[in-house]
Amino acid sequence: MLCQKCQMREANVQITKMVNGKTQKLYLCEHCAHQTHEMNFVINPGIVPDFLQALFGFTPSTQSQTQNPTQIKTPEEVCPQCGITFSQITQAGKLGCSVCYQTFSNQLEPLLRRIHGGGQHVGKIPARRGKELRGKVELKKLKEKLQQLVQKEEFEAAVLVRDQIRALEQMKGEEE
Repeated sequence: MLCQKCQMREANVQITKMVNGKTQKLYLCEHCAHQTHEMNFVINPGIVPDFLQALFGFTPSTQSQTQNPTQIKTPEEVCPQCGITFSQITQAGKLGCSVCYQTFSNQLEPLLRRIHGGGQHVGKIPARRGKELRGKVELKKLKEKLQQLVQKEEFEAAVLVRDQIRALEQMKGEEE
């Protein structure tokens, strides 16, 4: 398809915009796309780390402004396994190893809550090694179901769920 603006080069950029609730598509060559004011953003190679730094609440410019030059820097905590510091994690946007989660748990927990909306894993559970976790999840679901049944005043069903909860807790106690 030819560029809809110059009608000379192959169109390799598609611009889609909404005008008065209607979708309009414009197919342009790369040259015309750079000249148009429809595309007013630039993809910066450092955009992902910058985005992650914003999530971490860390920006180098604000850090340097808030530090008093007369203050003595306290040594940062370092991961004992990989040797990375929390400031390096915020700059890179990723942790160095699995031990970093335990080492920096105080700083990471509020961050993960802000990003993910919670501190508990709610995804899939591995089949081979997830027996304990599956038990916890099942117990939590049963307790929630029990609360709902009690609120609805369905006491016969609630008794059955209560018995299931007791059986699971008893099995869990015997395994320990």
